[in-house]
Amino acid sequence: MNLIILAMDNISEFWIVILSGLAIFAVRAAVLFFKGTSFDMALAVNLPSLVYYMIYAFLVKISGIKKRKDCVFGVIILLSFVDFSSNLFEAAIRNEISPSGLKLILLVGFLRSLLAYFIYELYQRQKLFILSSEHQKRYTQLNMLISNIQAEMFYLKKSMKDIENVMRKSYSLYESHELDNELKEKALDIAKDVHEIKKDYYRVIIGFESFLKSFENEDFMKLSDIFTIIKDNIQRYLKATNKEIKIFFSHESDFSVGPYYNMFTLLNNLLTNSIDACKSGDTIAVVEKNLEENVYFEVKDSGEGIEEDILPYIFNPGFTTKYDENTGSPHTGIGLSHVKNIVEELGGSIEVDSKPGAGTKFKILIPKKNLVR
Repeated sequence: MNLIILAMDNISEFWIVILSGLAIFAVRAAVLFFKGTSFDMALAVNLPSLVYYMIYAFLVKISGIKKRKDCVFGVIILLSFVDFSSNLFEAAIRNEISPSGLKLILLVGFLRSLLAYFIYELYQRQKLFILSSEHQKRYTQLNMLISNIQAEMFYLKKSMKDIENVMRKSYSLYESHELDNELKEKALDIAKDVHEIKKDYYRVIIGFESFLKSFENEDFMKLSDIFTIIKDNIQRYLKATNKEIKIFFSHESDFSVGPYYNMFTLLNNLLTNSIDACKSGDTIAVVEKNLEENVYFEVKDSGEGIEEDILPYIFNPGFTTKYDENTGSPHTGIGLSHVKNIVEELGGSIEVDSKPGAGTKFKILIPKKNLVR
């Protein structure tokens, strides 16, 4: 009963004890009755236990135990007092009071109260752990979702420039064919249609940017927290690939990062590429070093490496050597170009060293003034 009082916050402790006492009294009396005891005797034998619960309920209500749950010593003493007093009344009705009996009642009351509070603390800690784990999981998913949206924003903005070029060429065609009315009209219709597509793209981009701004008011995040979130996300990606790859994270300084969603996108893209280039047994290391005016990041893997003739083109938008195994369609090829775009927006630089069969190393320098908060 002590444990129920502590654990159940949304139920009246008075009525839960009363109802429990009545139920126990009824069950015990019914058992005796069906064993052959007379109805009056069955009630009389169990009446003291009903008194115990009535006294217990009254004392719990006036003592306000629930309001003192944060005070360990106070709660244990109150529970012990309530338990002892209730048992004392029951023993008095049964005419079973003795000095040794009083000591036993007091000891049992204290031990039951101590055990109940210990179990309650374990329950609270387990509940807090579950809530924290679920919160961390959702927080990780949200941050990675936003970083993925930012990656797609890069592709949308690139498409916007292509659309503008098509619209400009169509209108130029319209102006340059004054004598061919049919071609002129078709060129104008194309320009109008492309303009409508451009407006739709613009509305989508504005919507995404508005959505992202609502999350970017957090101002900053510790680098260690960024590494933790990325590590959790990458471990789930590894499970999906069925590869046994060891990934290590290390940092010299744990500073606050301002544009942390950019860091999520940047590192997540590089790690995903490294995993794709690795097989089971390979390793990947993410390292941060604190320089005088810059922050240095390194993503190094022991994977298959990049061919020398391909290396100059890996940061070009649309360039990819990856294809969908099911459809044969090429991947979008925006990962590394987007990484380079992010680094340059932060005023930094990115380099790559790679040899076939010896792995790949991406080296990034970002000015502290654009990264550290």
